[in-house]
Amino acid sequence: MTVKYMNNSRIFDMLSPPMATPNTVIFDAVEDSELSKLRHENQELRQKVRELELTADTDPLLPVHNRRAFVREIERAQAVLDRYDIPSSVLYFDLNDFKQINDRHGHAIGDEVLRAVSDVLLNGVRDCDMVARLGGDEFGILLFKTDAEIASAKANVLAMRLSESRVKTPKGSISVSSAWGVAQCDTLQGADQIISRADRAMYLAKTDLHKRMPFTQ
Repeated sequence: MTVKYMNNSRIFDMLSPPMATPNTVIFDAVEDSELSKLRHENQELRQKVRELELTADTDPLLPVHNRRAFVREIERAQAVLDRYDIPSSVLYFDLNDFKQINDRHGHAIGDEVLRAVSDVLLNGVRDCDMVARLGGDEFGILLFKTDAEIASAKANVLAMRLSESRVKTPKGSISVSSAWGVAQCDTLQGADQIISRADRAMYLAKTDLHKRMPFTQ
């Protein structure tokens, strides 16, 4: 049997990693730079997507959600109701005589009143609930894990807080009153239909000019 031996230098060459050439070092540096750039661009894209999603769901004037987001959350509440039999309810608020505020004080003051209203509503509900602007002076509130009876009590408290709030103007302070309606979510109607039920209940309260009593649909 013939045995071939390799000298030490040959063995060392086989075991040692290849030596980096100047071109290899440059290539690695460029590759690291490109990866870093791609990561940064990816982070920027994700941030822009989050901002676009937030813009798509937020009212352009007030720090509340818009109707699109409100409908989606009602559909989510319906799914929870269907699976776990946990109720949720929709409140529909409309400000009384808001047009007169705009006509007398101007739209800038009217916007301040709307901001004050949104602050009262946001501060009066839980983090899991949702406040949305559904029209010019119309607001919707989705109360999770809440039936119509409890929702009516909550709406009454919010209406009282709205009437107690004041907006200062050059012509004096402004207070607002509101009419509201309640509709408990179900799985037989779409989200828009549930909102319409709450709207109709609010309209019944609105037309009761003397008592301003709330109604539930």
